[in-house]
Amino acid sequence: MRGFVLRGEWNPIPGISLGERELTDHRAYVSGAVWNNLSCQMEDVQIPEPKEDEVLIKVGACGVCGSDIHSIEVKKDGYMVYNCHTRLPVILGHEFSGEIAEVGKKLKGQYQVGDIIAVEQIHYCGHCHNCRSGLPNCCDNREDIGLSKNGAFCEYAVVPEKYIIKINDLAEKYGDKLAAFEAGALAEPMSVAYHSIMINAGGFQPGSNVAVVGAGPIGLSAAALCRASGAEKIFMFDTNRKRLAFAQEMGIADGCFNPMDFASDYEIKGLLMELTHGLGCHINIEAAGNPGATYPMIAAVMASHAKLVQIGLPGKIPPIDLIPFIYHGTSIYCCSGSAGYDIFPSVLRMFATGRLDIRNMISKRYPLEQTKEAIGDAAAGTPGKVMVSQFY
Repeated sequence: MRGFVLRGEWNPIPGISLGERELTDHRAYVSGAVWNNLSCQMEDVQIPEPKEDEVLIKVGACGVCGSDIHSIEVKKDGYMVYNCHTRLPVILGHEFSGEIAEVGKKLKGQYQVGDIIAVEQIHYCGHCHNCRSGLPNCCDNREDIGLSKNGAFCEYAVVPEKYIIKINDLAEKYGDKLAAFEAGALAEPMSVAYHSIMINAGGFQPGSNVAVVGAGPIGLSAAALCRASGAEKIFMFDTNRKRLAFAQEMGIADGCFNPMDFASDYEIKGLLMELTHGLGCHINIEAAGNPGATYPMIAAVMASHAKLVQIGLPGKIPPIDLIPFIYHGTSIYCCSGSAGYDIFPSVLRMFATGRLDIRNMISKRYPLEQTKEAIGDAAAGTPGKVMVSQFY
């Protein structure tokens, strides 16, 4: 089969401290200090064989994520830009769904060839202290499909049964199998937003005002989720005018603003206080990954005792003034991942009922053989979600 493979050399920078699992498996939890001499290309690879508790999936659709972009990029020193968990070589791609092509012998009767399924990205062990404490996203032995184990920019992928969810009802709802594949692939970014806002931050009261900073796919997902969950007014901010225009077209925000159009954060505060009748924003979502620049503006527009949800992953250590947040009694929630807590099934149920439908987030579609071009397009700032499929 064909697959988009990322390769690199294991070359830890001098003085870095690595754990036993990293040294034994040649995996990196801080990839930007370990992997250099990267290369990525479409290759002929062997079709994987499912174990007795796994299914073989004919990949239907796979979205391009920021981690895909940054894992093939290099810094000036030649090391990987992405600075989280990876193990190379690896087939990239983790936002995906597909159709079951083969069922492991333990699963026969539960799943059928032809079932359409969505796939969770974080594979947790269920046995370590964090898993047993109800924290699967912090699993000590986690595998990140498409980053530390083979993913879905390929024709076929193997996944253990506990990380798949049937979405046959989506195919029935849309009357189109490819539409169900695309919705299933969008469940992963939506689940990240769901975990961050609804689980980790505890959600919000219907009628709350929301500010979303960063109009990329995660920010768009967050805004759509807040709209479906009863927010009164949603305001989106981004310095990329194309992304703001795309968000406006999606119809998920009551106002889309470029901070560069304002003389100061004080001017932004004046506008939002007028639009919220003096209340400010109860939920403030940082999806830009640039808190050094965005936090002063968030401090200006937030309500008293607001929640600040940090979803965007900063590319560098930012200087942050916490005094405004202390004075306002702000609660700050940081979050990573989307495993457990019935998150994926909840998102997919919202899709199936029609309460959430973000398929209009897909802005460009590429065939599998053009995966590298698709990632490059997303890296160039294309608004919305770039999708890859062997069915295009």
